[in-house]
Amino acid sequence: MNLLTDNPKKVFFRFLVPAVSSAVAVAIYSFVDTIVIGQDKGPNGTAACAVLLPVFTLASFIALLFGVGGAVLMSKARGEGNREKGDAYFTASLVAAGIITLVLWIAGMIFQKPLYRLCGADDVLLPYVYEYGRWIFATYPTFVFVTLLGSFVRTDGAPRFVMIVTLIGGIFNIIGDIVFVFPCKMGMNGAALATAGGSVLQTVLLLVYILLGKTSLHLAKPHQWLQAIKKITVVGFGAGFSQIAMAVVAFVINNQIMKYAGASALAVYGFLGTVSALFLSVFAGIGQAAQPLVSENYGAGQHKRCFEVGKLGIITAVVFGIVSFALCALFPSQMVNIFMQPTPEVENIAPFIIRVCALSFLPMAINMFVMAYLQSVGKANSATLISTLRGMVLPIILLYLMPYLWGSNGIWWAVTAADALAAVPAAALIVGQLRKKKTGEKQCQLQ
Repeated sequence: MNLLTDNPKKVFFRFLVPAVSSAVAVAIYSFVDTIVIGQDKGPNGTAACAVLLPVFTLASFIALLFGVGGAVLMSKARGEGNREKGDAYFTASLVAAGIITLVLWIAGMIFQKPLYRLCGADDVLLPYVYEYGRWIFATYPTFVFVTLLGSFVRTDGAPRFVMIVTLIGGIFNIIGDIVFVFPCKMGMNGAALATAGGSVLQTVLLLVYILLGKTSLHLAKPHQWLQAIKKITVVGFGAGFSQIAMAVVAFVINNQIMKYAGASALAVYGFLGTVSALFLSVFAGIGQAAQPLVSENYGAGQHKRCFEVGKLGIITAVVFGIVSFALCALFPSQMVNIFMQPTPEVENIAPFIIRVCALSFLPMAINMFVMAYLQSVGKANSATLISTLRGMVLPIILLYLMPYLWGSNGIWWAVTAADALAAVPAAALIVGQLRKKKTGEKQCQLQ
């Protein structure tokens, strides 16, 4: 596969299918986790999953910050014909991510229960959260490095292998969930053990693949460590920030739900968060499919090919966004029954919550792809602007303002309004680019 000469459409779909498949596989075993816990422990178990969401999103933040940032710069350097420079970015990403992960890992192991309280756990939920969370923290570095290494291996030209590794980990997780929770009667411990085991297995497979020389990835000492890490974080901040923002927003929304709506609503949000994570991963996968192709062609000065991929990606994102909304809007009650044994109160409130939150999927799809494209063509500041708006600024403002004005319903409309408002500047960037194309301006950068 030659990213500079092969048909852009064919190359895009060669990356798209594995990227989206991997995202779906990850989400499916997260689904199984939530379903098994909900069926075994009921709404309290599902609510515990919502409390732990910030822990997982923090790992994703580190992985995407250094994985996406490093992979984009590595690909750009290769497009410029400088492979050693690309390897230096790979090395800097590993070292920086490793140091930060180690610090957070130690702190998390020491302060688990206070952290869970901070994320919204009350006296009833805390035992469920701790039972699950202690296994996650025991293997926390793998949740960072499975995504980090996957980004580089995918960019190196092996997206199918990343997909296979994800499927293997997912199968282990699914089988482990079913066996550990029900026949072995291990409860939350069993579900956590299956999740942790799947993550460890995937990380080991990726490491072995790299160490056996199956990739062209090599370690190379950067000439200036701090400068390299700074560039990586600037480029990757948009993708990574969306994850850390999810952790912060999850903290806010958990506490707002408990304040205005109670544990039943938090249980609904618990599984809805898993569903949203699926679609968010799919939308991010569309951007990941475009990034290697756009970055390398941008580095080589082939701007027309960049634009072709950008147009194709935004169309794909819109289609996926509409389909995602339709699935949730049409089958809310069925979703509830799949994920838990609902109480009458949960059955009553869930359809409204699901349908309102599902309205966010189309603007979310647009936002995620535009951010990925902007990162790929070196427009990190623009990507960060969109990421900051949709990920933290708008959600936090609206999550405090709208429930104050309209009660518990304002929580769900706040979630949707944040992505919708952030999609306005994102859509403006895309429309402006299309207009330039129509007037004959050959340019790939989104201004």
